[in-house]
Amino acid sequence: MVFDERGYLFITDFGIAREYKAENSKDTSGTPGYMAPEVLFRKPHKSNVDYYALGVILYELMMGKRPYPGRERKEIREFMLSKQVKINDPPEGFSKDLADFINKLLIRNPENRLGSKGIAEIFEHPWIKNENWKMIETKDFKPPFVPSSEDLFDPKRVSEFKDEIDYSIDLASAQPMFIGYNYDSRISEGRSSKHRNSVSTF
Repeated sequence: MVFDERGYLFITDFGIAREYKAENSKDTSGTPGYMAPEVLFRKPHKSNVDYYALGVILYELMMGKRPYPGRERKEIREFMLSKQVKINDPPEGFSKDLADFINKLLIRNPENRLGSKGIAEIFEHPWIKNENWKMIETKDFKPPFVPSSEDLFDPKRVSEFKDEIDYSIDLASAQPMFIGYNYDSRISEGRSSKHRNSVSTF
């Protein structure tokens, strides 16, 4: 996720996006720490796995750590099986409504997870129910965080970090992993160079 120079958040890197199909138990693309239990345990899953991932991100922003620690899938699965994570007392500065929103997104059983009855269920939650989504969509909403000029990414400065870049990946051998994925050039071509270059990592 990246911010543009106005403070609007964008989701990027759809290199592992897949088209939905009913039998998808073998589709486990993504970062393990943000995978819903049904993905980690290789079960058929629906779009509400994305709501779970949102819950992980929000939990991380609130608590400073992921709900289920671990670096490997097996380790994360063991933590998931041990208990259902729940925020009982949100840190100072965070509302109980936000804590409730996160808790309901992180429910392990996908049938009981917030959003399982459709995305409208999410928009009806008290934490975001009164947001002016039209203003956000038209970018007439003033974001609470705007990156400073020092935070903006400039591709011309990549050479400064060449010693930190990992070139150990064999791109040729990695290509078969992306068979079945799609790339729509219209999306990248539709964005101005100003917005592509002026982002801050989040």
